[in-house]
Amino acid sequence: MATIRKINSRAISTNETGFGTNSEYSGGRFYNKDGTPNVEVDGVGFLKKISLYNTLLKMSGIKLFAVILIFYFVINLTFSGIYLALGPGNLGGADNDSTLNNFWEAFFFSAQTVSTVGYGHIYPKGLPTNIFAGMESLLGLLAFAFATAIIYGKFTQPRAYINFSHNALIAPYNNGRAVMFRMAPYKHNHLTDAEVKVTLAMKLQEDGKVSNKFYSLPLEIPKINSLTTSWTIVHPINEQSPFYNLTNDDLRMGSAELLIFFRAFDESFSNFVIARSSYIASDFVEGAKFRLMYHPSEDKQTTILDMAKLSEFDKVDIPILNEIKN
Repeated sequence: MATIRKINSRAISTNETGFGTNSEYSGGRFYNKDGTPNVEVDGVGFLKKISLYNTLLKMSGIKLFAVILIFYFVINLTFSGIYLALGPGNLGGADNDSTLNNFWEAFFFSAQTVSTVGYGHIYPKGLPTNIFAGMESLLGLLAFAFATAIIYGKFTQPRAYINFSHNALIAPYNNGRAVMFRMAPYKHNHLTDAEVKVTLAMKLQEDGKVSNKFYSLPLEIPKINSLTTSWTIVHPINEQSPFYNLTNDDLRMGSAELLIFFRAFDESFSNFVIARSSYIASDFVEGAKFRLMYHPSEDKQTTILDMAKLSEFDKVDIPILNEIKN
């Protein structure tokens, strides 16, 4: 793996990221683009590693509905098979005139039992059938309680609803350069006391060893009172910046990654919400500037935030900084 040997000596590194400094024990990027940690847990059993609640909570609404529907049909198919195996005489009131009709009678009896509806047209006869019907009704109560908790948690889970631009730009800034990326809320949730922290991660060669180095980046505006439109995060590239004199090749050789941590108070949830993202070396675009993504409405009474323009930029010329005099 190619690495750069040194970085701006005036840049101050930090070890407050939670990641180790030895690059031999880490692989790939630290955070995925969607903000999830790029870490896989090993050394424990499958059931201990998987959190069913969290997995279902993070699913999209369509996938969650599909899982509930599949589980509902599997339970009913399983118990209808049990009722059929116990014999046709174990379900009172059922029309046992054909195999297909027996199946449907058992299936809908199972559906009525698992939901505790119990219309009464078909009823269990005999101890074995009553035992299985009681087990199914208990399973139904537990399943519906669990599904209710998942649905409630999904609707009430605090989320930032923030989109980040696809790229981070090296853009002109105050007769110099700056690293910029952009974020914007895509819901009507009102975010206040919004703040962002940005850390640059690099793999550097020191004393014949490759180490992970982390640099907390000073920002032009790290905190704002309210986030209602887009927010362009700006890190000026000056003589204290770790980006000073780094080229795109340096960023790629050093496996550069920009770690983004966003936090704000959401008045809808009455709670703090967070969002994370990251940009790797291939996501940086040098010599570019974001296009304006909001404009007034036709009657000049409303501001229109165009989320389709969040990642749009134009190529521009930027000045080249002088070398540092060490």
